[in-house]
Amino acid sequence: MHSNNRLGVRGVWCGPEDAGRTPSDVAAFLEQLHHAHINLVVMCVKGAGTIHWPSRLYPDAVADGYADFDMPAVLLAECRKRGMQVHAWFIDFMEGPDSQVVAEHPEWLMRNAEGATTRSETLRGSPYHWEWMCPARRPGYTDQYLIPLMAEFAERYTFDAIHHDYIRYPGDLAPDQYCFCDDCLAEIPRYAGYLTEAFPNEPFHHESYDRPYIESHWEQSPRVLPANWVRLSRAMKSRFLLEGSFFQGGRADLDYFFYRYRTDAITRFAREATDAIRSARPGMAVSAAVFKNPVHSGRFIGQDWREFPPHVNIAMPMDYRDHYPGDFETYLTLLAESIGQQKDWACDYDALWPGFAVNFLYYEEDRPLSAVRKMLDNAADAGQVAEALAAVSPRFRELAPALQDRIQAWARGGAPAGAVGLAAAVAEFLAKPPEGYRPESKLTRTVEAIRESGAPGICVFSAGLLTHYGMWDTLRNAFSPDV
Repeated sequence: MHSNNRLGVRGVWCGPEDAGRTPSDVAAFLEQLHHAHINLVVMCVKGAGTIHWPSRLYPDAVADGYADFDMPAVLLAECRKRGMQVHAWFIDFMEGPDSQVVAEHPEWLMRNAEGATTRSETLRGSPYHWEWMCPARRPGYTDQYLIPLMAEFAERYTFDAIHHDYIRYPGDLAPDQYCFCDDCLAEIPRYAGYLTEAFPNEPFHHESYDRPYIESHWEQSPRVLPANWVRLSRAMKSRFLLEGSFFQGGRADLDYFFYRYRTDAITRFAREATDAIRSARPGMAVSAAVFKNPVHSGRFIGQDWREFPPHVNIAMPMDYRDHYPGDFETYLTLLAESIGQQKDWACDYDALWPGFAVNFLYYEEDRPLSAVRKMLDNAADAGQVAEALAAVSPRFRELAPALQDRIQAWARGGAPAGAVGLAAAVAEFLAKPPEGYRPESKLTRTVEAIRESGAPGICVFSAGLLTHYGMWDTLRNAFSPDV
């Protein structure tokens, strides 16, 4: 049973690979979306290192095939034929290892306390291969590359909005370790007033210290930096800026200023980007994919999106299941609670359109089999494989009895022979499971939960996942009450 609320905006995040490489491909793709009652297309035009339009400013960064094929122009025309909104999705501060701008301007990269970039990190046991660019550095990536790129797009195309993604610092990696590039090491003390240029060597200690707490004497702003600051290494300076004390002998409170510096850098970018966008295209809107809780994301990734208005018109919280704990039922409960809070946080926005990701809905169905495949690939203990497989029975037994029997027979034998073939069979099953293995009701109930929350719009991640999971008809049915 559906609520009386309607989702006036029904969007989907899309990649250029979804739309294809010819005008007829784009038209067919838009017709598929239109058939599913989607009326907002959020199309990636700037990925992590590649541009998907024939840019005049940075032609060497244009992805193969997009210098001659003006995909955004074709997309815009096809959207207008069907009365659909279209937003230009930009990956803001994350670049790929082969990015032209990374090669030409390594000084614009984020650096940790050791001077290394984000590619030096390991994430979930694997080398991290994305390069994050410093949002605060001026001149730098923000004002010399990213903002001019957005302005060029806005001048060239009459899209409804520019859409920010990755408008933040890296959070899944090392949220307290970036950025300590040369520019930030110099700028953070100036930004926070840790010394005075007129009297650089004067400590300016308070004359009385007559209050009960040392922190009560903050207003005269003593020199915060230690006397030997210029002699300290990058690592020592970084540690002090993150873990030091405003007062010698006081609380370790400098992290507050470090986090404020980062949120101010991101908010400043949002402001400057919008100024450039609207100078190029007066009246163009700006939307942003943001994390679910701006209080938390402000601390961990510099993204306090409560501060974005009036520079951002539309908040699109990524209310993905992997951002919540617990099982699917817990997710739906917490999702409704979050949207209630997000309405308050987004009170200065023109609109709030929560988003969800298709793939994360199916943890119970996919994760155990992914674990089984990985274990078989790595010749794990047969008992571990059997235990992981048990988590998806009896559903797996009902839909793939022959494969389950093969795995159980292998586990009973306790021998590595045949494990590689079984891993391939499990991977093939996950790539295209039988109809009904992934319950359509999970997608339908998620849409309904967002509808019941009273949100006026929704965005789904992503077109590619809807195709991979075979959920286009399910989404059409879920959106039917809104049409």
